[in-house]
Amino acid sequence: MAIVGGSRPLPGVRPRRPEEDEETLAELLHGDDVRRLRIARAVAVLGPAATASLAAALLGTELEDIERVLGELAELGVVAGERCAHPAIAARLLADLSEEQARDLHGRAAELLHRTEFPATVVARHLVAAGDARGSWAARVLLTAAGEAMGVDELDRTEQCLELAYRASRRADDRAGIAVRLVTVEWRINPSDRTRNFGRLKAALRTGRVPGPDLPATVLHMLWHGYTLHADHALNLIDRGRGAGDAADARLDFLCAWLRYTHPTQVPGHPRLMTGRPRVRGYAAAEKNSPHRQASELLIALWTQQPPAEIAAAAQRILAGHRLTLDTVEVLVAAVDCLIHSDRLDTADAWCAALLAEAAARSAPTWQSIFAAARAETLLRKGDLTGAAEYATLALNLVPAEHLGVWVGRPIAVLVRACTAQGKHAEAAAQLRRPVPRALFESRFALPYLSAYGEHCLATGHPEDALRHIRRCGNLMHEWNLDFAWLVPWRTQMAAAWLALGQQWQAQTFVTAHLDLIGGAEAHHTGGTALRLLAATSDAHRRVVLLRRAVALLRAGADEVELATALTDLGDAYRAIGDVDRARPLLREAARLAEGAGAQALRGRLRGVRPLPEPAAAPVPASARLDALSPAERRVAELAAHGRRNREIAAELDITTSTVEQHLTRVYRKLSVARRSELRFALVAGEGADNTRTAVG
Repeated sequence: MAIVGGSRPLPGVRPRRPEEDEETLAELLHGDDVRRLRIARAVAVLGPAATASLAAALLGTELEDIERVLGELAELGVVAGERCAHPAIAARLLADLSEEQARDLHGRAAELLHRTEFPATVVARHLVAAGDARGSWAARVLLTAAGEAMGVDELDRTEQCLELAYRASRRADDRAGIAVRLVTVEWRINPSDRTRNFGRLKAALRTGRVPGPDLPATVLHMLWHGYTLHADHALNLIDRGRGAGDAADARLDFLCAWLRYTHPTQVPGHPRLMTGRPRVRGYAAAEKNSPHRQASELLIALWTQQPPAEIAAAAQRILAGHRLTLDTVEVLVAAVDCLIHSDRLDTADAWCAALLAEAAARSAPTWQSIFAAARAETLLRKGDLTGAAEYATLALNLVPAEHLGVWVGRPIAVLVRACTAQGKHAEAAAQLRRPVPRALFESRFALPYLSAYGEHCLATGHPEDALRHIRRCGNLMHEWNLDFAWLVPWRTQMAAAWLALGQQWQAQTFVTAHLDLIGGAEAHHTGGTALRLLAATSDAHRRVVLLRRAVALLRAGADEVELATALTDLGDAYRAIGDVDRARPLLREAARLAEGAGAQALRGRLRGVRPLPEPAAAPVPASARLDALSPAERRVAELAAHGRRNREIAAELDITTSTVEQHLTRVYRKLSVARRSELRFALVAGEGADNTRTAVG
């Protein structure tokens, strides 16, 4: 029967009371007029798409009969125009249908709406309600609807459409591609390898059925759970041309770059695929702004140790230019990691917070876990032990930890290091007893894990065990061509372990090697730590010189725990040469920093120091308070004292507003002022005292 597009809308009806509607529906459902009930149900099942023409086609009835009955139903208040007057009325009309009748009605409605070219989402709703779909057209409609549902984060509807499309598809290759999409949807919510869909994907991969464009995603899924042999098989398929082609070049380049960064053990087995990738030029015009192309180039810049400012700028362009999606999760993680590795900790923290909030708003626990772990690492690097432990715990609790695969190494490492610094050794040991996949030690996530294990052993009085774990970390980094100080500074940790064993010559060798690697103490944030350790291998007077330099470097950084440690060592060094007057303020400042950061292990060391005699009420000279400011803090203080706002200061010094606020917080504490208006007087007093002291000298 020909379908007539849009018919004359029928007049509405007066408002009715609920009891009147119930009486009318009861009469309609249980009366003798079967024809009227069939037409009412046809209108109900068609829902918002209902018209007299479509109802006639669905039932195989003449249009005039349908219009006459619709007029009667309108008088009864069941329909308004050509649709049910209210969704509740439609639901009531369909509730008494048997399951078989409902499936048949929805199935016929789906076919009718598809023939009349209704949108895929409308047709898919009926296919899902029918619970059965046959024919290639149904699979195509369901896949289109699944893509649209995914775009608006309707994951349940996405999964329903994909599952039905899987059953409707007759070709094994098509089903394999759908299995990849199903696993990807599940991974966003709960990345388990024990689901039916993950089993489908593994089976499809074994038989070589996974379509070429889906192979890069398949590699990542397999490596997440430690299925390295399956990942190798997928990479072999890509190598043989299954995943190649102009359209896939940028994505494939990023996959190769990402594997070098996260799973370097996969690189040697595929030399032909990895050679020359990622490319640095020759991209098609369509790939110019591809997030995968940009991320590939970013990781190249990281390996080739380009200037940190350039790496940070490129990372921020990626983060600002691309939305968080299933395709860009790894891209954005790479960008955040590059900010961390280039010591842009405030910027990295801000982006982690934003991405974490977006993931929470979009109900994506796996994304939340990933960015919570990244934020935990950022906070740890800043010396915020409490915050680091909080976010690492969050990362482990958002999804079952056993489903985090090899990525579980990152939050565990942060939590162990934070707990160790807080003196919570039993809690750190409990985290190290967590079962981790064997494949963890074939990924870069093993490096922070082994490093944290070594720190814990060292803090609990087992330096030999610490050496074993840290040496293993260093050997892996060397073997994987990832021996970069920005990744894990294992040489300084080896030096600390050798110092604990009383082997100063060995410690000095490793510290010197680390300083050579980073190009001098001023070239990297670990330079202050290296100088502190080098001081421990020196005589008393040289120790003071090295520690003063270490403190100066660490004051310009963000890690208050490491600064407190260096201040403690410097205070002890002054005490060792009999200069207790200089030791006292340093140890007090170290205690204050350790308390603020929650570094109870260091606080315990400071409490163990022999008490120093305190003058009755000697105020700290203004010049001494001014000397306590780092160069960065002093620049911020001077601008703030002249009335500049935080945003203006940030723009002039090329730092973030958050960094300005943190500097001012430290300035207020060190100068003993309570508000911005007092800054100018404190600075003038300090400079005046300093000038007087210089003139007298």
